[in-house]
Amino acid sequence: MNYDKPELLDSLAGQYVLGTLRGLARKRFQRLLLTSNKAREATSMWEQNLNNLASAITPQIPNDEVWVQIMQRIENKPQPSKTVVHTKPSIWRTWSFVATAACIILAFLVIQPTTSIKQTQQIALVQNQDKQSLWFIDVNEQGLSIKASSQLVAQTNKDYELWMILKGQDTPISLGLLPKQGDKLLLKDKRFKASDIALLAVSLEPIGGSPNGLPTEVLYTTELVLL
Repeated sequence: MNYDKPELLDSLAGQYVLGTLRGLARKRFQRLLLTSNKAREATSMWEQNLNNLASAITPQIPNDEVWVQIMQRIENKPQPSKTVVHTKPSIWRTWSFVATAACIILAFLVIQPTTSIKQTQQIALVQNQDKQSLWFIDVNEQGLSIKASSQLVAQTNKDYELWMILKGQDTPISLGLLPKQGDKLLLKDKRFKASDIALLAVSLEPIGGSPNGLPTEVLYTTELVLL
């Protein structure tokens, strides 16, 4: 596949951000993001489009029941069955775009305290191929507050390391080891600046972390969302 074609990169980046790029194709694109500035730029453009759409929607403070429902979804508790609606690809793409933005805004409104709703928040959600939430990352003044989901089935003889890839650079920067359960606070790297980060990645490493300062086996990638 010729990834030098701008049209192809834009199409793949759009599908990746919207979540419609699945399976092996998604894994290949995740690996490409680690080495291709053009791929990261295309992905960043799609993320900006989503953020612009999100900012155009008037925030509404949800009630307590909404928080309970979100936690049930994160923890993969049984949910009522949903009716599958078959639509044309173009319609599905449009609704995926809107739904993604709506989910981002909803998560922000629930998590952000009402007293600081005007402040910018930086969050990221690491998911596996089955769209199960594994880690939730909340960036604050103290550092990166990370919570491991109960859906995470961690390997006991391995560690999971978090990396950031800066725009215009190919070498990932380690942010530290992720928790296998519970919460953990990682201190910010001095180069950590949301506007400069192309994506975050999680790698599988020997106990103690990467032996050579580079990811051993990249498992997941995600984007830092600004709200």
